[in-house]
Amino acid sequence: MSWWGESEDQKRQREAQEATRRALEQGQIPENARHRLEMQRKTNSRFFTSDLSSNEYLLAREAGYEPIGLVMGTAFYKVSFWGYFRNYQNFTGELSALSQAQLAARELAIARLRLEATLLGAHGVIGVRLKMGGYDWSSRTIEFTAVGTAIRLRDRPNDPQPFTSDLSGQEFWQLHQAGYYPRGLVFGICSYYIHTDWKTQSITRGGFFGRGSSQNQEITLYTQGFQQARHLATSRLKEDIRKHQAEGAVGMKIDMGVEDIEYKINDTTYHDLLTHFVAVGTSIVYDPQAVETQRKSPLLYYNLSTGQSTSI
Repeated sequence: MSWWGESEDQKRQREAQEATRRALEQGQIPENARHRLEMQRKTNSRFFTSDLSSNEYLLAREAGYEPIGLVMGTAFYKVSFWGYFRNYQNFTGELSALSQAQLAARELAIARLRLEATLLGAHGVIGVRLKMGGYDWSSRTIEFTAVGTAIRLRDRPNDPQPFTSDLSGQEFWQLHQAGYYPRGLVFGICSYYIHTDWKTQSITRGGFFGRGSSQNQEITLYTQGFQQARHLATSRLKEDIRKHQAEGAVGMKIDMGVEDIEYKINDTTYHDLLTHFVAVGTSIVYDPQAVETQRKSPLLYYNLSTGQSTSI
């Protein structure tokens, strides 16, 4: 026991927690995770973990790369967007602080995923899955987690920055066969607030004899707001592709959502909309270092007269 009542085990635990906190504050990964990955790389064994299917694993070996470990990056983020507009806004426009917070959380999780891949000596990560979770005990706290399989390519120089990709094993194999290489995950994000003006209120709340209630018509304000969110997110996606010095992006996934913002003024209930538009894909570039594969596909002969086939 130390002079102030802390045991040696408690001291080691406290120091480990403090080291982990310092590492996370610097955007790094916990020290115990770093130590585990470094030891795995030093052993240089053929043992690995992955979330690849059996077919993906066999294709991986045929394409000239091998899985070396399951890697992950996580970030808990406080996205206090309610504090940005105090339950509602009186104008239509982007909530820039919310857009930037969502992007920063994703990038932090991806950066930690890439760091784990670097410690394993990987060339990149395939099959990255992005998950977002919320918690009842804190509606303003979200968790972004990125999980994927780190891979190493045969006869290719080490990359200082392993690529990240949400491509499956089959998709990566097909790109690899065609001479393309991933550069990294790219994002386009926008959170856009649509304040319902009096004209839109009369259309949506007018009752049987209210304005617009007797005919079908487009709610133009909502359409314009959603299109603007899409435009901003797509523009940022293109800029991210340029930053990666890529030719384009494949495997795009679009996530669109709308939140109902309900509030009261003078005992009257109103509704606004908060739209979220998220675009995620893998940026690629033509790669002159593509590894030659040794395909062992059978050759099939088909006898039209007998209807029998033979493979050699």
